[in-house]
Amino acid sequence: MKPARIVFPGFWFGKSDLKQAQELAARGVGGFCVYGGTAQQTHQFAQAMREASPYDHLLLCADIEEDLAEAVTDAPRLPSNAQLGAQNDTEGAYRKGLVTARMARSIGIDWLLAPVVDIGYQSPAFCEVPMTVAHLAGDYVAGTANGGVLNCVKFFPGVSGILKTLAQMEDAEFVPYKHMFRRCDAIMPSDMVFANIDPTSRAMMSERIIKGLLKKRLNYKGCVISAPMYKSRIRNEASAALKMIGCGVELVLAPQDPLAVLDMVEREFDKGTILDAVIHGISNLEMFTSKVVTESVPVVSRQEAWDAAQNFRK
Repeated sequence: MKPARIVFPGFWFGKSDLKQAQELAARGVGGFCVYGGTAQQTHQFAQAMREASPYDHLLLCADIEEDLAEAVTDAPRLPSNAQLGAQNDTEGAYRKGLVTARMARSIGIDWLLAPVVDIGYQSPAFCEVPMTVAHLAGDYVAGTANGGVLNCVKFFPGVSGILKTLAQMEDAEFVPYKHMFRRCDAIMPSDMVFANIDPTSRAMMSERIIKGLLKKRLNYKGCVISAPMYKSRIRNEASAALKMIGCGVELVLAPQDPLAVLDMVEREFDKGTILDAVIHGISNLEMFTSKVVTESVPVVSRQEAWDAAQNFRK
C-alpha cells in the first residue's frame, strides 16, 4: 500500500516540470489536477503519467467551476450555470454534464471537480433557490455519470452562508448537499473560515465542519477531498495537510510543494497516526478507478466530443 496515493499534485502546463511529475507518478500519487494545457497536451500528459504510475489506472482531475475551458485552453465554452438556473433548464444541465464528461474522457480526464452548489453567491452558482440548485446539480451529475466521469460537489458548507446562522443554513445552503449525497462521488469543503460554525479554522481544516457537521449531523458517508491547496496560499502545507486528514479529508489536492506533503504523508503513515485515514482514502480511490475503468460507457473521439460541445452552444 502506497500512502502517497491520497495526494493529487497539480500540473501547470508551461510551468510545471514534466520529469518531476513522472517521478511523482512513479512514487505512487493517486493522480493529478491539470491546469492550462491544450487538449492534445493534456492527452499526452495523461498517457505519460499512466505509463510512469505503478497502478493499473491513474486518475486525472479537471479543477473547474463552469466548464472544461478553465482547465483545457482550447475546450469550447458552454452556457453558464447561472444561465441554466435562470431558465430552470434541467435538460440543459444534463446536457452540459454529458458534453463536458465526453470532452474530458476523450483527452484522458476521469474526474470533474464540479458542480458548484452554492446558493447564488458567485457566478458558478446555478441560482438562489435551494431546491432548484439541487435539481439542476442532480441533472448535471447524471450527465457526467452517463459520460463516464466522476464528479465533486463543492464548496461545503456553502459560501453564501458565511454570515448566516446554522439554522438559516439548514433551510438553504445544506439543501442541495443533502439531496446530492447519494449521487456525488466526493464533496469539497470551502477554504474559507465560517465564523458561525468554527471561527478558528478554514472549512477544509475544521473538525467541527467536516466531522461534526458534514459527517455526523448531516450523515454524509462518502469521500471528502480538499480544495486545491495552492489556491489557499497556505504557508506550511505539510502541517495543513496533516490537519485536514485528521479532520476527515481523504484526498489532498494540488499543493504547491507536493514533495513536502508526500514526505509528511509517508512519515505519518509509517508512524500509524493516519493509517485508518489512508486506508479509507485508498479504498475510495479503488472504487473510483473501478467506476471509470470498468463501466461500459464508450469513449467518443475528441472531434466528436468537441463538435457536440460546439452544437450545445448554438
